[in-house]
Amino acid sequence: MGGNAESTLSWMRVGGVGGLLGIVAYLAAAFAPLPDTAGYAAAFAFGPLIAVGAFGLRRALALHRPGPVVDLSALFAAAGGFTVLAMLTTQQAIFAVTRKPGATVDPQLEAGLDAVHFGLDVAWDVLIGTATVLLGVAMLGHPRFGRVMGAVGILLGLLLLGFNLWHFPIPPEAAGSFDWGPFVALWMVVTFVMLLRSQRWAREILARGATPG
Repeated sequence: MGGNAESTLSWMRVGGVGGLLGIVAYLAAAFAPLPDTAGYAAAFAFGPLIAVGAFGLRRALALHRPGPVVDLSALFAAAGGFTVLAMLTTQQAIFAVTRKPGATVDPQLEAGLDAVHFGLDVAWDVLIGTATVLLGVAMLGHPRFGRVMGAVGILLGLLLLGFNLWHFPIPPEAAGSFDWGPFVALWMVVTFVMLLRSQRWAREILARGATPG
């Protein structure tokens, strides 16, 4: 196989591992009793790792049917990854000022500051929800991912988008509504595992002379 084929396989490995590490970082930041610095590192790693995962996934999907849907899914997922990084850094910077012991903050000012990270939170959900819908569409006819994964991705992406747009400018969780984000994260875990398990299939496709997308 040529260099482009090996690059595709390498990207699939890096994307699968990076995506899974991103979900682990998200769970660690959200639920593990980490010191502040370690918690920040885990939270801030989440978005960039998801972006890496999206580009690896794009390579696998493009092997079957390259085109705008596959490319746009990676673009929206990467944009979402960096948007959630902006959201989390902004959120934690605000919390460091407004929620430190002994801090006295005007309620109106605090509400305005909360609106900033709430808006970024919704932007992240819109981008990753759109990416999930597009990934689902790309998976529908794919021999490794298939109709079930594709249909579930489309449904979860639409639910995430719908709930965020309905409750805007407040994210659904903050509004006391249902948050579909953890279900999208679970779908991504399965997707990245399937990506790593697709190495042999991709090698066979590339050995037959398929052009990497």
